[in-house]
Amino acid sequence: MSVSAVARLLPGLLLVAALAAAAFAVARLPGAQLLGPLVLALLLGVALRAAVRRPLPATAAGVAFSGRTLLRLGIVLLGVRLDARALVELGPWVLVGSAVGAVVAFAAIELAGRAWRVPTDLRRLVGIGTAICGASAVAAALPLVRRAPGEPATPGGPAPVAIAAISLLGTAGVLGFVTVDAVATWPAALLAALAGATLQEVGQAVAAGATVGGEHAQLALLVKLSRVVWLAPALLALGWWARRTASADGSPSPDGLPSDEDAAALRRRARPPLVPGFVLGFLAFGLATSLGVVPPDWVAGIALAGTALTAAAMSAIGMGVDASAIGRSGRQALGLGAVGFAALTLVMVGWYVVLLG
Repeated sequence: MSVSAVARLLPGLLLVAALAAAAFAVARLPGAQLLGPLVLALLLGVALRAAVRRPLPATAAGVAFSGRTLLRLGIVLLGVRLDARALVELGPWVLVGSAVGAVVAFAAIELAGRAWRVPTDLRRLVGIGTAICGASAVAAALPLVRRAPGEPATPGGPAPVAIAAISLLGTAGVLGFVTVDAVATWPAALLAALAGATLQEVGQAVAAGATVGGEHAQLALLVKLSRVVWLAPALLALGWWARRTASADGSPSPDGLPSDEDAAALRRRARPPLVPGFVLGFLAFGLATSLGVVPPDWVAGIALAGTALTAAAMSAIGMGVDASAIGRSGRQALGLGAVGFAALTLVMVGWYVVLLG
C-alpha cells in the first residue's frame, strides 16, 4: 500500500480506533457488560453520526475500509474461540440441542419475516444473531446476506438495526431470568443451562448464569459455547445460499437485450464464492485451536485482537446509520427477534428439562 493510500485511510482508521477503545472502556462499567464492546462500538458510531448529522469527508475512506476489510479480518481472528475440546465434557446431546434450537429460532424468524414482508437481509441477520451469538454472528454474516431483487433497503442498515433489536431483547432476557429465579423454584442447573441456550450475547449468558446458576454458573458459558460452535456451519450455509440465489443484475447490452455471453458474465460477477475467504480463515483458526496448534496463552490475545478489529468495524458501520430513519425497520426487527427468542426458549425448556431430568 502506497504512502498516499495510507494517508487517505489514516483519519478514518484513527477515528474508528478511538471509538473502539471508548467502547472497551465503557464495557467495563456495571451494567454495560451486558452489551459488550461490539454493541457499544456500534452505538457510539451511531451517536457520533447523529451528533455531526452528516458523514465526515476526511474520514470516509478509512471508515469504509474499516467496515469492510477490518470486519472480515476481525471475524477471521475470532475463529480462535471455537475450541471443540471445551465441549467434550458436555456430551453430544448439548451440541445437538443447540443445533435444534438454532434451526428452530432461525426458521421461526424466517417464516415470520416472510409473512411480514421484512427485507431478506434484515430477517437473516436477526435470525443468525438470535439463534447463535448476537452481534458477533451478525457481523460475521453481514458480508453473506443481501436483499432480494425489488426489496426496499432497510433504513439505517440491516446490521445496526438487527444488533440493536437483539441486544435489547437479550438484556430483557437477563432480567427475565433474574425474575424467574426470584419467584420460581426452578433448579439452578436448569436456569444456568437455559441462559446459555437462549441468550444472544456471551456476556449476557455469563451474567445471567452467574446470577441464577450459583455453583452451576460455568454451565451457562459452556452451553453458550455449544451454540457458538455452530456459527461456522451457519456461515457456510449462508454462503451457499447466497451463491445459489445470486443472479445477474439485468444490465442490458447496447441493443437493449443482453446476449448469452453478457448474461453469463454478469452471473459470474454477481455470484459470490461458495466459501468466502474470511469464512475459510475463521474455520482455520477454529481448527488450529481445537487441535492445540495455537498455544493456550495466545488464544485470549488473538480473540481480543479479533474483538477489537470487529468493534472498530462496528463503529464504522454505526457511522453510516441515520438513526432518525430507522422507524418501522426497528419495530420489525424487534418483532422478529421476539418471535425467535420465544421459539428458542420454548424448545430449550423442553430439551433441558428432559436432559437434566
